[in-house]
Amino acid sequence: AFYSTKAEGMGIGLSLCRSIVESHLGWMKAENLYNGSTVTGCCFTFWLPIANPPPASPTQRTDSPTLQVAP
Repeated sequence: AFYSTKAEGMGIGLSLCRSIVESHLGWMKAENLYNGSTVTGCCFTFWLPIANPPPASPTQRTDSPTLQVAP
């Protein structure tokens, strides 16, 4: 599912995951995992907005997208 013939390709599995996450107004992040200078794997993280976010606190991240729902 993670195979791609393109140098910058994600493979069909990740492409589908990305489409699903983005259709819910979220976003994905991928980071290489290293053992010294050798890449040993990859960590995928995704964020999804919540329907009614609580008021922002001083320690809350503000760089991730959120969904605003009108009352």
